Parts: sequence; C-alpha cells; structure tokens
Amino acid sequence: MRTLLTGLAALGATAVLAAGSSAADAPDGGGAQVGGSVLSTLSLDLTQTGSTVRVVSTSTEPGSGLSVTSFDGRSGLRAKVGGRYALLEPAFGLRLVTWDGIRSGQATTLHLKSGSSKPATVLVTLSAPTP
Repeated sequence: MRTLLTGLAALGATAVLAAGSSAADAPDGGGAQVGGSVLSTLSLDLTQTGSTVRVVSTSTEPGSGLSVTSFDGRSGLRAKVGGRYALLEPAFGLRLVTWDGIRSGQATTLHLKSGSSKPATVLVTLSAPTP
C-alpha cells in the first residue's frame, strides 16, 4: 500500500510525495507499440486554523483515502469530515473518507476535538490502495 504520512505538530504541517510508476502499452493504430511510465502521485497539504485543518489532496489512484490517528497513542481524540465526530482508536486511528475517483488539488475540511486542554499531535495519512 502506497502511503503518505504527515505529522501535525500540535495539529499542523505539510508534506508531498510522488511515488511508483506503472507501464502501459497500446497500439497506436499504425501497428507500432506506444508505451511509457506514468507516475502515481499522492499530495497532501494541511493548513490549520484552531481545531480545523484544511486538507488539499491530489491522488492519481482511485480508492485513495484520508485517515487520522493519535501520534502518541493518546485516547479521547475525535475527528470528522462532515457528519458526526468519531473517536480515534489510539492504536489504529480512523479512516475518515475514501474517494472513488482521481483528485486534483481538492479541498476537504477535517475537524478535530480533544477531551483535554493539552495540545495533541495527530498523524494524518493519505494512502492509495495499490502497491
């Protein structure tokens, strides 16, 4: 599984990753084979405002998804992308959304909530389903 990880120091940071390639060969109609490599790209840009994080993502892999987990295993953290807040499992985190299609610089808003007044560090992950 290709994965992009970005740690949010007190809930904020930025990272970009481009990885992997796959070859494609197809006839051009004239009998010659046309082929080449196409990079698979995952890009994640995070901007924090209080407990809200603006996530701008790009993925050339259908089925890519956004997850979040506690960086230090702390319990009591909650997150949501639309809908209701869900508890982050300290050991495994929470898959917030999976996108069916290709994304190009599309924004999503991630809301975070803590049961404590102490700053929390979370790990935001953008991952693709294929190796």
